[in-house]
Amino acid sequence: MSQIRKRSLKAAVWIYAGFLIGALNTYFFTHKSWFTTDQNGLTRVMIDISILICGFSTLGVTTYLFKFFPYYKDNVEDRKNDILGLALMVALVGFILTSIGLMAIEPMIVRKFSEKSILLVEYFYWCLPMACFILLYNILESYAYGYHEGVLTSLLKETILRVYTLVIILLKIFNIVSFHTFIILFAFQYALIVIILAVYLKLKNQLWLNFKISRVTLKYKKKIISVMGLTFIVAVVMVLRTSIDGIVLAAKQDLGKVGIFGLAAYMVSVMQAPFRSMVAVTIPILSRAWKHKDVKEINRIYKRSSINLLTFSLLVFFCIWLNFDQAIHYFGINADYLEGKWVFFILGMVTIIEMGSGVNAQIIGTSVYWRFELWTSILLTVLIIPLSYTLTVRYGIIGPAIANIISFSIYNYIRFHFLWKKFNMQPFSRKTVEVILVALGAYFITHLALNSLNGLPALLLNPLLFSGIFITMVYQLNISPDMKPVLYSMKSRFLKRRQ
Repeated sequence: MSQIRKRSLKAAVWIYAGFLIGALNTYFFTHKSWFTTDQNGLTRVMIDISILICGFSTLGVTTYLFKFFPYYKDNVEDRKNDILGLALMVALVGFILTSIGLMAIEPMIVRKFSEKSILLVEYFYWCLPMACFILLYNILESYAYGYHEGVLTSLLKETILRVYTLVIILLKIFNIVSFHTFIILFAFQYALIVIILAVYLKLKNQLWLNFKISRVTLKYKKKIISVMGLTFIVAVVMVLRTSIDGIVLAAKQDLGKVGIFGLAAYMVSVMQAPFRSMVAVTIPILSRAWKHKDVKEINRIYKRSSINLLTFSLLVFFCIWLNFDQAIHYFGINADYLEGKWVFFILGMVTIIEMGSGVNAQIIGTSVYWRFELWTSILLTVLIIPLSYTLTVRYGIIGPAIANIISFSIYNYIRFHFLWKKFNMQPFSRKTVEVILVALGAYFITHLALNSLNGLPALLLNPLLFSGIFITMVYQLNISPDMKPVLYSMKSRFLKRRQ
């Protein structure tokens, strides 16, 4: 677990560095002086559509890469390793087929979006190059996981990508480029990190591109085809459920609503940073643990991931919730974004449920029971798409958030129940209840003590008081088993440097 803790912390550092830059980007996008809500909404929905295109194009190769990497690494010499070459060939076929299908339904796209979201119709085809480079990066990222390069991929995707976005935003703000040129540059953002990751792997002698079929591929051919076929469905349903909100809002409301929803979703993504770093680190470890049938280690990862992620998510959620209105007013953000407050609250609850459930999806996905993850993912999509559409039509911007909390609550319960009954694994304990009660207590104390403050004093003191109470109680009650070792390690390093 110490290996996971160290790598997760390193990855989390880069992810949160990226979020600081992302916060600056979000500020520029939402400020009333530089981008309209429609322009901001366009950038959000372009990402949603590009991820959707990418999902249809993968044909299951990303799961194939991290699931079978140990088998190739242990049984084939590097120069004959065809895992990456095979993945690229399959994904290229998938992208070509998806692009052809997209062009075939162009009349329907124009009809659905021309009334409410004309900007999207104008720039729709720039989603194709964006999707292409997202696809290439996802393939290289999954391949790099096999070499335990999760920290690097977190740095690239969470930090370097946002630095690039910040640069092109500043070019637009200072009128060096037009909005049209900005969108073109925005569409090619993933090209930068694809090049950096490929060069890095090549320099480390880890980029092996071979198109001749190896004996491992021949030996596991049937399993590979089965995994790719079924996980392709998982990938499709996953991107459908993550991108459906923005697309439905663009079709049924307008791009401005997508921008408002996007701000709330961005704030929620800050809560998810530790989860994303932990996934990057745990996937190869879980794959190998399942290979060696080390259920005890898997159960330990499950429990610790649950309490650690729940603690992080509660801390960040209440810090943001206490300052939501204050931040909008103080930083000169367009007042329209206040409409996203309750969207953030509901999506925040979804994330707390997800993170409190630990890495259950990764445990199931890397096991021989990965088909169960497939069927639960399909169930989630079957729930969330009609719910999102229906509730958006009826309740507007808050509709997709309600659809999320209903669907993800059912989805997480099913995964929890499966692991409990199949392997007698469940992540919760008395500490789970304690950390929730501590968070609620710290929130009410902070709210009652500082409710009369406004402006900068409120923005500073609200999170300071809440986090001070929360972190102190988590430490004293020893809620997180990794908190004291991390603090002890930091203290030791500090003392060594002082000496």
